[in-house]
Amino acid sequence: MNKKINNLFFQKIWKGRTFFMSCIVVVTLTSCNKNNDEIAAETQTNGMNAANLKKGQLGGQEITYEKKDGLNFFQGDIVLSDQQLAEGGTANKGGASLYKWPSGKIYYTIAGNMGSINVNKINTAVSEYNNKTNTQWIPRTNQSNYVEFIFGSSNGSDGWAHIGYQGGKQTISLDQYISVGSVIHEMGHTVGLYHEHARQDRDQYVSIQWNNIQDGQAYNFNKYTSGTDIGPFNINSVMMYWPNSYSKNGQPTIKRANNTNFTYNRTGFTTGDINTINTMYP
Repeated sequence: MNKKINNLFFQKIWKGRTFFMSCIVVVTLTSCNKNNDEIAAETQTNGMNAANLKKGQLGGQEITYEKKDGLNFFQGDIVLSDQQLAEGGTANKGGASLYKWPSGKIYYTIAGNMGSINVNKINTAVSEYNNKTNTQWIPRTNQSNYVEFIFGSSNGSDGWAHIGYQGGKQTISLDQYISVGSVIHEMGHTVGLYHEHARQDRDQYVSIQWNNIQDGQAYNFNKYTSGTDIGPFNINSVMMYWPNSYSKNGQPTIKRANNTNFTYNRTGFTTGDINTINTMYP
C-alpha cells in the first residue's frame, strides 16, 4: 500500500531506512488532475476489522499488525512472516536487519496474468535497481528462494510485499493502476526497507497529525525503534508515506515538523534511497 529502509536500513534498514526500511519514496497535481497513487491514498477505507488487529514482537519491539487473508500486515503494505514475529525477543533480534538477500541477488518471476502494462512497469523498476543499486534482480530459472510478482486488484493502485529475505517463495502484489514509483517502493520492502515516516528520528522532520487519522489506523504511524536508521531522514524517499495516508477527513496525516504541508512525488529513487540500499548491500 501507499504508505521503514524508512530509508530505515532494511527503512531500519530495514527501517525507511532503518534496517528494513529507510528510504521507505512519491506527485504534484491539481485537484482535477490527481494520479492513481494520490487517489489511492485519499480513498483508503476503514475496512480493517478491529478483531484482526494483533500484538507481536518485531526486533524486540512490540508492534501492532493486522491478520488478513492468512498474512501478517504491518504498516499497511509490509507482510511479516510468522517466524519474524516469533523471533522478536530472541538473540537473533528478529526484524528485517537480519533478513538480507544472499549476495544481494533477488531471483524473481512474474505471474502469467499480470498483464503487459504492469510487466513493463516491473521491467522498468528492475532496471532501476540493477543499474543504480548493489542489488541484482535476476529472472528465476529453478531457484527455490525467489519472489513472484502477482496481480492484485483490477481497479486498485496499491501493492504489498513480504519484507526482506524469508526463504522459499515470497510475494509482491501489484494492482492494475500502480505507478512505477510504487512498484519500486514495494520492491524496497523486499530488499528490506521499512517506511521512512517510521524512523526513530522522524519527529525532528515531520509532525504526525493524529487527529486526522482514520479510527483504528493510528498504529500505522508508530515509530519502528528496533532497527538502525541509515543516513539522514529523507522526506522524498521512495519509502515515505503519502501526506494524506489513512486520512479520515481529507486533511494531511503527515506535515513537516514546522507544521507546514509538503508535496510528495513518488517517481523513483532519491540519492538517499540508493545510498541506503548500497549501505545494506555493500
